[in-house]
Amino acid sequence: MLSDELKAEIQAAYTELLAQKGYKARYCQRLMIADIARTVGGVELDEDGRVSSEHRICVVEAGTGTGKTVAYAIAALPIARALGKRLVIATATIALQEQIVNLDLPDIRKHAGLDFSYVLAKGRRRYLCLSRLDLAMQEIGSLNQTLSLYDDERFDPEESHRIIYQNMMESLGRGDWDGDRDSWPEAIENAPWFRVSTDHVQCTGRQCSHYENCFFYKARERVHKVDCIVTNHDLVLADLMMGGGAVLPAPEDTIYIFDEGHHLPEKAGNHFSSFIGLRASQGWLAQIPATLLQISAEMEEIGALPQAQDQFERAVDDTILALGEMVIVLEPLQEAASHDDGSWQYRFPLGQVEQAITQLSVEMLQRFHRLLGLVEDLVSALTERMEASDGSDRERCEYWVPVISAMAARIEAGGALWRSYSRPDDNRKPPVARWLVFREASNTEGTEIQLNACPISVSETLAELLWSRAYAAVITSATLSVAGDFRRYREKAGIAAENLFDALPSPFNFHEQAELIIPTMVSDPRDAEAHTLELSRMLPEILKGDAGSLVLFTSWRQMLAVVDDIDPVFAVNVLAQGTLSKAEIVSQHKQRIDAGGVSCIFGLASFAEGIDLPGAYCSHVVIAKIPFAVPNDPVGATLSEWIEAAGGNSFEEVMIPDAALKLVQACGRLLRTESDQGRITITDKRLVQQRYGARLLQALPAFRRG
Repeated sequence: MLSDELKAEIQAAYTELLAQKGYKARYCQRLMIADIARTVGGVELDEDGRVSSEHRICVVEAGTGTGKTVAYAIAALPIARALGKRLVIATATIALQEQIVNLDLPDIRKHAGLDFSYVLAKGRRRYLCLSRLDLAMQEIGSLNQTLSLYDDERFDPEESHRIIYQNMMESLGRGDWDGDRDSWPEAIENAPWFRVSTDHVQCTGRQCSHYENCFFYKARERVHKVDCIVTNHDLVLADLMMGGGAVLPAPEDTIYIFDEGHHLPEKAGNHFSSFIGLRASQGWLAQIPATLLQISAEMEEIGALPQAQDQFERAVDDTILALGEMVIVLEPLQEAASHDDGSWQYRFPLGQVEQAITQLSVEMLQRFHRLLGLVEDLVSALTERMEASDGSDRERCEYWVPVISAMAARIEAGGALWRSYSRPDDNRKPPVARWLVFREASNTEGTEIQLNACPISVSETLAELLWSRAYAAVITSATLSVAGDFRRYREKAGIAAENLFDALPSPFNFHEQAELIIPTMVSDPRDAEAHTLELSRMLPEILKGDAGSLVLFTSWRQMLAVVDDIDPVFAVNVLAQGTLSKAEIVSQHKQRIDAGGVSCIFGLASFAEGIDLPGAYCSHVVIAKIPFAVPNDPVGATLSEWIEAAGGNSFEEVMIPDAALKLVQACGRLLRTESDQGRITITDKRLVQQRYGARLLQALPAFRRG
């Protein structure tokens, strides 16, 4: 039960913030504060201090203008401090993270009378690794490419890289830089940065000679000393996959806030997926014997080397040979694959692979497991020697431990894919989507074949790793329900129905502020060519008189075709996705409007959320088509098959709710403040001609109809 003292503290903080900022209380914001305070403050513990309450998750749909950050911070911070728990605020985008850390939390601390500390938590890859910087400087001008074991990590010692590294060394020497990629004065490309950063697999932790000065570990110390940690969904999920408490506080001691929470299930799916490229794997496996010979030359006897060199080589050769056999088995499936954008895709119906592939996958798993055992033994031997050594011998160990650890991680990742392909799914649970991608191989002869596996549902995994362990959690976003119905999100995220689900009223007067138009059209959007031609002719007229506008497409193909076909006079005002970075497009768009000009952004799904174009920057949003899932999405297609096989209707249960959420998200680009006005035009006649159109329209805010 929420104590009277905590209620009073929360109410006082909110009142003080409003008074200091000159704001009026928003009804929806007050409701959100109350929902969160009741849920998080009402968690019950048993006599051993363990959570016994099942109702400790709060799912709140709150639209633009609610002031979500203020609501969850004001409600959760006092409770977290009183309970001795940490508040972890996780977002899906960097932009929102920066807003929370640089604007929202400082403002709340200053004006709400709340005393709390906070920090932005990032993964290792965002920090410079001093050990790898040393190695990079040593290797400049040398031909030693051992650390670049894989094509995607290949290090080219360019002059520009040498200059960057030298500048880094000088800046560190002056104390001008904290090793954070985001605080370097200029943008750093991935190629030079990845060479001097690391991940948890290659990091040697306390055994590293630079440990005392390590930027990542210094940052992690701060994480465990503050009241509030701001991070992203990916770091939370990565931490959970490592057991929880590895980088962030343990889930049992954490109150989570998942902002932009509609992304969480998809993010989780990406973390629990696996893939392997057959020819690429043959390439990096073939480099292992030479790497081991070099270790033996430098370290003499280490682990089973050099005596076990032949054993390693046989294991590698057997694995490469088996990969070649898999290529032969899979190549014929390209004939049945669908072709799109330079690659071919073949999906296994219901994720069920043929017996011959399953059998060979079992053998592949055995070979990868055998090789992994040999490599892990070598990692252990190197680590033990590093702990017992000093001087040059220790330096050699520090050099090789990350190399062999990365090798082990790559083998282990491949093993995860083969494990998925070698065992049948449990018929009582949702299957795993499995598919192949065929594309022209780079630097090798023939076609590269990539095998992929991804669960069609992460609900059980999230329930086990996150919801069952968290002290409490809040999930919020502008789009979590379909007209107040949270069933689809509950199923995707694995949250029990007994928890609190609330769709808050919007602070906007949609009927007064915006008009929804569905123009009369000849073409059906399912006839892509005809619809594109008609849309190209219509857009200049539809957008006449609008200074700032946004046109959202569901496919690259249609957007690029419209760019080519549209009236050249109108085209000069268009900023199309792909021509510049997203941030630069938004920046140039605003500059044009500020200068009294006209500007129209053409974008895809990434422009349907996460961009803020208030007032004149966007007075008209055009949505080209209902955003149904793309037909070549293997995960969505497998999910639909599974639902149909169980007697359900995937179109009704999945496609319509998902499209409704995306449609609401796209419409949300129009009204960003309570004073905004504008129009939304949807050029898809299915909304008025198909039976499901009424359901989609019902999910939208109450815009007046034009």
